[in-house]
Formats: sequence, C-alpha cells, structure tokens
Amino acid sequence: MGFWGKYVVVRSGELPAQLLPGTAALGDAAPSSGGPWRAGWQVWAVRDSSGPLPDDLLDRLRTATGGPVLLGRVLDSSAVQVTGVGAAPPSWEVWLQLESALAYLIAPPSPFDDDGNFLGSDWRDPEYEAEVELTRREILEEAPGGTAGARTATAWARAAGLTPDSVEAVAGVLDGKETFAEDLFFDLLRRLGLSTG
Repeated sequence: MGFWGKYVVVRSGELPAQLLPGTAALGDAAPSSGGPWRAGWQVWAVRDSSGPLPDDLLDRLRTATGGPVLLGRVLDSSAVQVTGVGAAPPSWEVWLQLESALAYLIAPPSPFDDDGNFLGSDWRDPEYEAEVELTRREILEEAPGGTAGARTATAWARAAGLTPDSVEAVAGVLDGKETFAEDLFFDLLRRLGLSTG
C-alpha cells in the first residue's frame, strides 16, 4: 500500500503545528526525506490517518506565513495533486500522473454482472469510460499539465524568490512517470528551485 497524505511546503521558521495550532493533524507532521531544502523552506508529510486538514489550509498557511505555500495531495503513491498559492491570489494547480488518479477519483465498475458472472478481462463499460474522459477534460481545463502547467509553476517559483529550471524541464516532470508519484513531486520541487541538493 502506498502513501496517502499531503506534503506541506512552506517558507517559515516555525513548525506547521505552530503556524496553525488548532489543526491537530499538523501535530503528527514529519519532515520529508526529499531534501535538503533551500534555507527558510520546509517540507512536511502529513498522513491522512493523522486526521483531516482544513479545506482552506493553503489560505490559512499563507496568512500565517505571509508567503507562498505549496501542497501535494498524494493518492496511494500513484498520483499527486499539486496546488500552490503565492503571497497573493490566485492559486494554481497541476496533477502528476493524472491517468493514475482517475481510478481513485471515479471508482471503476465491478467486472461482474448481477448474477456474479465475471465479464472478462477485456470488458469495458462505455458509461464509465465517458465519465472518466469528461473528468479528465474538466481537470485539464482547470489544471493543465505540460508546458502550460510548467509556465504557471515556474512563475510561482520566481514570485517566491526561487530560481526554477526552464519551463521545458519542469514540463518534463509534469508529464513524467514514476512508480512512486511522490518521487515526481520531489523532482518538481527541485526543478522549482526548492532543493539545495
């Protein structure tokens, strides 16, 4: 079983639990192993089993730190939803391994009929496939990958005082594939200029 949880990326000298003392799950936050990170930046892992995080976590952290915040929501180590906010709105979003995420966002139908008969390994449900395609298009409209997503991500990094790699290098990560999606997330952080390693 892979990692289910969130990576919280902040520019602050305080621990996440100190930044938002009323958020119990942040008390279980653990430093990530993907660094070393640029001075002043922290990357923390918060497992879903630690409890819920507020829906407005990014905005609350931005208010608490007065600076940029990045959040990586990991789905079973298969995909990562990356959302960032700068010192001021708007926010931006990209997905790492979106195709893998779709099976978690829309549960696939059972390959058995009402009598329990296996429908075959090549059985397809046209309604499910249409729903997946519609969801894919809707996500990419809001959170484009490739060059468009990379431009947004590198603009965030520059506004945060970082020196990102080229748009092409960042796009390569956004379109990349890894066994563990969090490896792509850490690679994205490095490409955005957050790593000193």
